[in-house]
Amino acid sequence: MRLLLCLFMFLPLASQAADARIARDGMVMSIGMRNSEGVTAFYAARGFSKEMLEVIGQSCFVGVGIYNERRDTLWLELANWRFTDAAGREVKRITRPEWDARWDKMNAPFAARAAFDWTQLPESRDLQPGEPVGGNVAVVAPAGEFSLAARFRAGNGEVIEVTVPGLRCQEAKP
Repeated sequence: MRLLLCLFMFLPLASQAADARIARDGMVMSIGMRNSEGVTAFYAARGFSKEMLEVIGQSCFVGVGIYNERRDTLWLELANWRFTDAAGREVKRITRPEWDARWDKMNAPFAARAAFDWTQLPESRDLQPGEPVGGNVAVVAPAGEFSLAARFRAGNGEVIEVTVPGLRCQEAKP
């Protein structure tokens, strides 16, 4: 239930232009680009320091929701997702360990780190039949449009790939 509340909390922060909803092979995936001002305002309201807000504001957040309508398990593994720019070059995803290292350097309070972590899509997890998951995936903002190729494994060994073109980060505010 908390997860669904989190998803609904972030819906107003997604820009309408890049929103996508894809239903394929018993999986429903929705994607929307987060507005950097809305994201920083969300974390500012939770007491994040100015230094943390600056780092967050310079990153690009892709909001993702996934629902498993299958009769078997669906595996989310962000290591199997690829973000690429228009020229086919990798767009770097910012992993949880990388965020942890950033927060360590800033001596970020545990409460802020936990709040941030709670809003990110898990690095890896299983989705049982009828189970949703949602959160943000952070990338280093590329210039121009980029694409996502997301791969999932199903319990029967099937690989499901979803490609989402036309994503675009909002320019970071100074």
